[in-house]
Amino acid sequence: MIICINSGSKGGTGKTTFAELTTYVWRRLEVSTVLTKPPVVVKRGVVNIVDFPAFSLTDLLYVKSLGRCDSYIYVVDESFETLKAIETIHVIYRKKVLGVIINKVIKKPSGLFLEQYKKFGNTYIIRFDDRLAIHKAIGAPPYRVRSVAVLDMTKAAVDILLKEINPLLR
Repeated sequence: MIICINSGSKGGTGKTTFAELTTYVWRRLEVSTVLTKPPVVVKRGVVNIVDFPAFSLTDLLYVKSLGRCDSYIYVVDESFETLKAIETIHVIYRKKVLGVIINKVIKKPSGLFLEQYKKFGNTYIIRFDDRLAIHKAIGAPPYRVRSVAVLDMTKAAVDILLKEINPLLR
């Protein structure tokens, strides 16, 4: 199974952080998981998580790699640019969406974006936390940072595993 984590086109949404945390949590729960970067899609593990960087929809290498995925997890923020990009990807490929992670939410998410993102699948809200925002600067992996955002991401990763992945592994 190949799961692609992307945001369509925008950088800084937390894709890599969520991919690293999801891989760590699923491995701890004894699911064979491999984290890779595109365009190389390796099928060594039972679950192959592909962490896409920010890219333009005109980058054919990445767009073709998206077509090889079995399902998607969108890590997004509250912007119209991100919403339009994932709508475009969804129209092109029509693959299963395991979840939409709305990251870096301060206080409450906008009702407009929440409504739009719910059309794609289960939506998870990740609260903004300064501690997680600087984890790359200090060189710490995200699962070592004590943060509300890490807790929210871990809950989302476990929920996706139990609802979407676990039935497929049986």
